[in-house]
Amino acid sequence: MLKKYHRNGIGTILMDEAERRIKNISDYAGIGFGVYKDYGAAQILYINRGYKPDGNGINKESVPIKYGETITIDDSVVFCLLKKL
Repeated sequence: MLKKYHRNGIGTILMDEAERRIKNISDYAGIGFGVYKDYGAAQILYINRGYKPDGNGINKESVPIKYGETITIDDSVVFCLLKKL
């Protein structure tokens, strides 16, 4: 994501609309984000919006990473959060 677009409220507008739509079908919203620095702005946004860890730790390709497992950190490695709407 381009830094010049950070902190302009675009993410908040998009998240507000996504949560409004999700609320029509579920009381919970979930989101996953990358675990390295490039995702820092998104990580902060989601935490500030009240999302909390889902309790599964980090996942690679939707499968929780096991203790001692060796993986390559790339865009398929995510940390997932949940929020009650």
